[in-house]
Amino acid sequence: MRCRVVLAAAVVLGAACLNTAEPKGFVFRYSIGAYGCDTTCATPGANSIASAARGDTVWLQHLLELVAAVDSFRPQTTTLRAECSENVAILMGNSAVDTVPTPTCPDSTYQQSFQLKDIDWPAAIVRYTRWVVDSSLTPGLYGLRGRVMVQPRIEPTFGFTIQ
Repeated sequence: MRCRVVLAAAVVLGAACLNTAEPKGFVFRYSIGAYGCDTTCATPGANSIASAARGDTVWLQHLLELVAAVDSFRPQTTTLRAECSENVAILMGNSAVDTVPTPTCPDSTYQQSFQLKDIDWPAAIVRYTRWVVDSSLTPGLYGLRGRVMVQPRIEPTFGFTIQ
């Protein structure tokens, strides 16, 4: 079973008075998935999961792909949240009940550039957020909303059961 939600954002720029030397459009796809542990829980396992018990370690995968660009010779840039910022919101209905990781540093962002020339499509980066499921969460169905991508804003959410 593959537990992954994928959202795509198309950003097309074009109007009078824009710098015509700049790239005119790009399409990013951002997805979030949950994976169990390897044998030691030091790294993600190979299998995706849709549920975990309170206290279990879960690896949340953020896959950010640039799937299309009008100009593949110029770097395409997006803004991402830093590792120490809120990368995932845990939702009960529409309300966030927790975040992963718990914010312990200023919410900051950084630029990620994708150079498409001479590479196969899509150009991608993968990041993992380690989550120890909070034992105070009530068992039930939650939404995990990825919050790594800041601009263009894409926040995929998928259902995850806490046992």
